Amino acid sequence: MRVVGAVVAGAGVANAADVPAYGNVRYVFCSDVQAGNEITYYDSLGKRDEVVTLTESMEGDRWCRNVDVQFRKESFTWSAISHPDAYAAIYVNGKLVARDEDRSTYGYASAQAM
Repeated sequence: MRVVGAVVAGAGVANAADVPAYGNVRYVFCSDVQAGNEITYYDSLGKRDEVVTLTESMEGDRWCRNVDVQFRKESFTWSAISHPDAYAAIYVNGKLVARDEDRSTYGYASAQAM
């Protein structure tokens, strides 16, 4: 199965990657706001929707959280974060395969990586 890793911002689409069986996936979620971030991602049990506090302080006012999962079978996966100044990335077996950043000033914006 070919797994597509795409970054979606409006109508833009880019990147592709194979996620092999027993592939390790790291989702990275970041925002300039620490609490109340809505994240969506997939793990071996299916889709996860959570409202989280980002716990890792980065440069400036950026806060991040990593979620590590392993897929036993080849899988399609994507992730999203909804909050102002959001950033989402997906790493497969340590390699960046998809990322998106939204620095919208219009309130809540979604950054998606699929």
